Formats: sequence, structure tokens, C-alpha cells
Amino acid sequence: MNKRLRKIFLDVLSLPTAPFHENAVAAFIRNFARRRGIPVTTDRYGNVVLRYTKGDKAESVALTAHMDHPGCEILDADGRDLAARWLGACDERHFPGGRLTIVSEGNEIPGRATSSLDNDKIFTARAARPLLNPNGAFGYWDLAPVAFDGDLIRTKGADNLASCAAILAVIDRLRREKADADLWGVFTRAEEVGLLGAGGIVRARTVPRRVPIIVLETSKALPGAEIGGGPVIRVGDAMSIFDPRIEYAIHTTARDLAGKKRTFRYQRQLMSGGVCEATLYVLYNMVVGALAFPLGNYHNLGKRWPAEEIISVSDAANMVDLCTALAINPPVGETRNPMKKRFSASFKSRGKRLLT
Repeated sequence: MNKRLRKIFLDVLSLPTAPFHENAVAAFIRNFARRRGIPVTTDRYGNVVLRYTKGDKAESVALTAHMDHPGCEILDADGRDLAARWLGACDERHFPGGRLTIVSEGNEIPGRATSSLDNDKIFTARAARPLLNPNGAFGYWDLAPVAFDGDLIRTKGADNLASCAAILAVIDRLRREKADADLWGVFTRAEEVGLLGAGGIVRARTVPRRVPIIVLETSKALPGAEIGGGPVIRVGDAMSIFDPRIEYAIHTTARDLAGKKRTFRYQRQLMSGGVCEATLYVLYNMVVGALAFPLGNYHNLGKRWPAEEIISVSDAANMVDLCTALAINPPVGETRNPMKKRFSASFKSRGKRLLT
């Protein structure tokens, strides 16, 4: 991973976030785009959209990732004593006792969960000092923001800031190389509490229906989808499978890259460890494929206490390579499907033998 790519991942993975509290991530993305002269908009649901365009490309593609990670929001405060609600997945063994970072008006304050979760995922916590303003305050597990350890990146929340970083790195590379492409970078909210931001994309028609969407995720490592083995071409998730035409086009691009670049690696797997935004898009008949980082300590599930999530440095670099190639040569289904062309040519020359 070169220094430029490393800095993008370091900056993004260090940002505070939780469902409905993605402001710091969204602000970083908007500033990232503006410094590079790339148009940026926000739809009515708070999803952030960048669009890199150069040349007269007839085809587009969208890369999308969610900006949140499981965390909590502060409901009330009495001095240092807090009432909070956990948003997203968690391990109930982490309550009470799990150490927290509370974010209030941009300040990070240490804290600790002091009760178990109730049926509504409400719990109590105690902060190291009183919050100046509990309104809008939120928190997450007190873990290392980001640390590079050989080929591993350990971070408080790779899911899904790592994918946000990858999309920004692709846009940065396209701009520096002045590549002809029409790429939509779409960053959604509140995925961890029911794919809500993706629902906003559907309702607001933020991305035109003609544009294929490739969902980037970090998904629990599985046999055949292992950390360090390369980005995963995600055939489906725990609920559905995705568009086979787009999956085939992604797979073809990955094979071509592997043939040209000795260090490029990829994997292909149905990632059944969870449900991602691609399933929602499938339900609304959108053209969708998916890629994933194999992830260790999924949703910070350590053996006893919360643990940093883990992805691979080389997987990150290869994900950016693959997504850059897809931006330059978008997967547009039947019109660019080489297997269909190959079959058509074969049938034309030999299919007459079937005629009687």
C-alpha cells in the first residue's frame, strides 16, 4: 500500500461514527471531493453522492458503501451518569463493563457501560466527566482508531469505513490519472439498523436506474473468503443472490487484472455472514453486484471484551485496483458480456447441426 492510499485509509478509519451520527464521515467526504473539484451532493436522507466524470463515457457505474458502524446514542445525562441506546449488532457479554468513547460536540470522552441491555437495547453508562451537551452525543467501543500491523489493519470500525476509504481512493486515482470514466460514489447512512440509507437511495431515486450499483462491504471472513486472500466478489449474502450478469462482468475484470498484475489476488464467495444493502436493491429490481473485504472480529465481537476489527492491507490495495478497473470499464450486463458473445459465435457456427 503506497503512502497516499495508506493516508486515505488512516484518515477515514479514524473518524467517529454510529447509525444516525455519520456527520464527521459525511463532512470528510464532502471536503475530500471539494478539494479535488469533484461535484458532491446530499440527498434528502443525508446520503452523500460524488460523481467523477471525464471523457464521453456512455456507461456509468456506482460504487456504494455505508458510513455507519454499530454504536450508541445518548438519551439522557445526569452529570456523569448517562442513559443510552445501542444501535446495531453487539455482544451482550460486553454489558456491563465495556469501555466506551463518547462523542459530544466534537469532544471524545472516555466512559464505561454500567448495566446490561434491556429489551430495547437501552443501558446506562458513566462518563469520565460531564457532557457539555448530551443532545446529539453518541458513542462506540473504546478501541484503537486504526493501527497498521504488517499486512493487517486493526481498527475500531472497518465495517464499513474501509469501503468508504476504498471508494475515495478510487476517485482520487481516477482524478490523478485523468482517466475517462463516469463513476458515482455513493455513501449511505444507518445501514446497521435496517439498511435505512439504502432505502433512502431507492425512495429518492438518488442513483438513476440505468446505472449498475456495486455495493462494497466488510463481511465476516469465511472459508474461501479469507483475510489476505484478496477482495471477495460477493455472489450473495445471507438473504439473496445478486445480478449474475454484473457478477460475471466483475469476475471477468478480476481475472484480467490477475493476468496482468502478479500481486493481484481476488476471491469469489457467497458471503452468508450477514445481509447487505445489495439485497435491498435486488428487492427493488435494481442492477446490483457486490464486493467485500474479509473481516476479522466482525462487529467488534472479541472473545470476552470488544475487539478491533481486522482487514488486510493487501486486500485494501487490491480492492482499489479492482474498483478502478470497474470504473474505467463499467459492468453493463448483456451489452458487454463476453460469455454471451462467445456463445453466440459458437452457436452460429455449430448450432445448425441441431436442425432436423
